[in-house]
Amino acid sequence: MTGSKGRARVRAADVAAAAGVSTTAVSFVLNGRDAGNISSATRDRVLKAAEELDYRPNYVARSLRRNSTSSIGLVTDAFASSPFGGRLLAAATETADAADHVLLMMDLGHRTERAAEAIAALESRRVDAIIYATMGFTRLDEPPASRVPLVLANCVTRGPDRPSVSPDDAGGAAAALRHLADLGHRRVAMLGGHHSPELPEADSGNVSGPIRWRAFRAAAAEAGVEARHAGRGWSIHDGHAAAMRVLDVPPSRRPTALFAVCDRVAAGALLAAARLGASVPEDLSIVGFDDQEALAESLVPPLTTVALPHALMGETAVELALAVARGEQPDPPQRVLPCSLVVRDSTARPR
Repeated sequence: MTGSKGRARVRAADVAAAAGVSTTAVSFVLNGRDAGNISSATRDRVLKAAEELDYRPNYVARSLRRNSTSSIGLVTDAFASSPFGGRLLAAATETADAADHVLLMMDLGHRTERAAEAIAALESRRVDAIIYATMGFTRLDEPPASRVPLVLANCVTRGPDRPSVSPDDAGGAAAALRHLADLGHRRVAMLGGHHSPELPEADSGNVSGPIRWRAFRAAAAEAGVEARHAGRGWSIHDGHAAAMRVLDVPPSRRPTALFAVCDRVAAGALLAAARLGASVPEDLSIVGFDDQEALAESLVPPLTTVALPHALMGETAVELALAVARGEQPDPPQRVLPCSLVVRDSTARPR
């Protein structure tokens, strides 16, 4: 009788008895080492018995045998408040689960000075590897110190000494310009992004802004398109102010298309266009960046934008973490993922 303590824990020996096999055979099957050791019929009996008995592996005992807890730590600077964190976290969790690992997340809530404390807490739980992920793409002077293998997600170090996964911001911005140029736009402006040409990149805010502007400007020069930059922020308000600055001018100086550093800035540009009586996309084309869930596709008109690969970053970060936990050297160690253009209804040929 188990009484108030609930049902007794099912052991591997119980599965073996139910399947009529040895506990060694059960271990081979349930640990994925049955190939070449166990017949398919025996494997099926073991799996059926484990399912019927609702067998749950003893991860504590297994971690002692393997010197592995089958867990990965994820430290983030502010995913709980990010519109993109859910995509990365869901994909990372699913990838870890598929590899029979659990993901333990600690969100710093913008208090990056607590990163060492969070990493130490995960180390004390003997995670096999740690992923350090930032909400905005960042170049770190130094990676966080860790006694277990560390992988960076949505951030990189200035030296190529850590496995990392990051978005191809430059490629995405260039794709946005080529899209506008192919439509026939010859006067364009980029809005927002904390861009200050006189400041070093590290002091100019989220480094995605300068990266996107440089790539957009270079692609414009190659396509024979006149491009300029306006505004410094990342909010709807910043987008509205920047768009008013570039649009409220004589028609001969007005751009026919705008590229926003993010979808929130693009939303502000849409509001400015409406205030000035400019129809999108008939009078003005607008392209965003991020493909922010519940925003880009819901704007009127739905926003053409460049999609950040947050789900793929989460998946790739876990794959890298699993590899380095096994002592492997990923090749290549730094993964840069493409940012694809999503064409909707906010862009058209100029008239």
